[in-house]
Amino acid sequence: MLVEDEPDQAAILEAVLRHEGLDVLVASSGEQALEIHQRTPADVLVTDLNLPGMTGVDLMRRLSPGELEGPEPKSPPPAVVMVTGAASITSAVDALKLGAADYLQKPLDPARLVLLVRELLLRGPTRGEFEGEDDDPLHGQLVFEGMIGGSPKMREVFTRIDRVAATMAPVLIVGESGTGKELVARAIHNRSRRRAGPFVPVHTGAIPRELIGSELFGHEKGSFTGAFAAAEGKFEAAAGGTVFLDEVGTMDAAVQVSLLRVLETYRFTRVGGRKEIEADVRVVAATNKDLLDLVDDCVFREDLYYRLNVFTVTLPPLRERREDILPIAERFLLKFAKRYGTPARRLADAAVERLTEHDWPGNVRELRNVIEQTALFASTELVSANDVQLGQGRIERRSSRRSYDSIPPPAKSAAQVVPPEPAEPLSVPVVHPSELAVPSEPAPSHAVAQPAPASVGPASLPRRPPGEGVAHEAEAPRDAGEAAEHPLVLRLPVGTRLADAERKLILLTLEAVRGNKQRAARVLGISRRGLYSKLQAYGEHVGSHEAPGPSESAESVETAESAEPQDPVDEVPVVSEEPNLDDLGSARGEA
Repeated sequence: MLVEDEPDQAAILEAVLRHEGLDVLVASSGEQALEIHQRTPADVLVTDLNLPGMTGVDLMRRLSPGELEGPEPKSPPPAVVMVTGAASITSAVDALKLGAADYLQKPLDPARLVLLVRELLLRGPTRGEFEGEDDDPLHGQLVFEGMIGGSPKMREVFTRIDRVAATMAPVLIVGESGTGKELVARAIHNRSRRRAGPFVPVHTGAIPRELIGSELFGHEKGSFTGAFAAAEGKFEAAAGGTVFLDEVGTMDAAVQVSLLRVLETYRFTRVGGRKEIEADVRVVAATNKDLLDLVDDCVFREDLYYRLNVFTVTLPPLRERREDILPIAERFLLKFAKRYGTPARRLADAAVERLTEHDWPGNVRELRNVIEQTALFASTELVSANDVQLGQGRIERRSSRRSYDSIPPPAKSAAQVVPPEPAEPLSVPVVHPSELAVPSEPAPSHAVAQPAPASVGPASLPRRPPGEGVAHEAEAPRDAGEAAEHPLVLRLPVGTRLADAERKLILLTLEAVRGNKQRAARVLGISRRGLYSKLQAYGEHVGSHEAPGPSESAESVETAESAEPQDPVDEVPVVSEEPNLDDLGSARGEA
């Protein structure tokens, strides 16, 4: 659910999220969001902090368990992402202390928003996932802080959690992706003396490397471009509680030095600041990589490794504790059948055999996803082996990849070997419609700007043919903090001319708002007349009833645009045919 009182911003964010295949509910106020949530519960709530009437924090409180009016909801409360301006960072930090999953500052980065929402959807409800079921006489002894495991390896994990929870020692949780590292971190927090304080997860892999320091330790006003006000970091937000650093192996070297100092002195300094702040936190870190290998490769500091690795909890993969597959699957089956109102209740022997024979490379996260699909697909109380939706997504991906790779490349002789292509030019992501940063240097000879779309409207949104690029994306891992490719995110090669960059931004904004020129003008911060003039200069079609003519009176123009923001320059840009002196000078220098 997206709660945004500004219609233009709501429309753009909705388009970004829907393009990723997400079901989006939109509300313009907290009261409307409550009404919608009672009919259709949301898994993730992205809400503006400052709303008319009820604030985003008030909405989050109302959605917490026990606060909703009427019968007790069957689904858990949604994970909350708070959206705020630079002047309201303190309120966003307060929201974190109340249980919000994270906060984002305006202007929003669409790629980062998508990454965060997908992470929260994959993570699912963590607190109280099996709340109220610990006393189940059949499986009561298998449930430990939301985790199910009666195998010897998991009982050893539970013992180690109990042993370290009462101390202040830093903990390093090691395990493959999907094994439940965050559940272990929350269990350590819930069983410690800091359980009344906040639990603040920080997914370092989802934060751009240049912003990790600011996210962790905060920043002072003016410390970097865009720092319009001082802001607290996650360490200040977690005062009296626990900071959970997920995927700690992705940290930048400079941040590793700052974190090492925090673990040694429990004091830190904001980015751009001089005053030291006491860190009243407990640090729990997690990784799915071998940090010692990163130490050998000089990617991770050895001294930081030993500071984090005071106490280690190693989570076994699901394939090494197959006796836990059945009880976990049964719990998930009952949970999702109840949520979606399907009749599935029990697993047939053939279905159990199929589940236990699978290797589960995605571990418990993959098992959860398979059982959720199975609960939706099953039509009877007894789930058969054919009802188990195992490997559906992987089959689709492989078939798509084969459709492009099935044609063998022509054989080449030694004399016909094609030399490697030159490196891809450095590109600058532009992620907000109203902000565009391009360098002033002339374009390098190898930089090739992407052509702008020839038409505007919903039909011109770039769409990838089925299966295209899937194999490349699967084989070439990309840093999670890097801005993901998205048709509503403009990426420009360094050296792009300002006029070309403006043209691309205007046309792409028109696509985002489905060709609505009045809304596009508001988003871009120019007048509608100025937008029409620019479109005419670009050769785009503007209807005669839309374009302002020279014979229009000042009174009619003022009446038509009384509600529109005024553009300081509304004339059509004039392309001079005279040679540019700077270009001539640079040409002489090259000669």
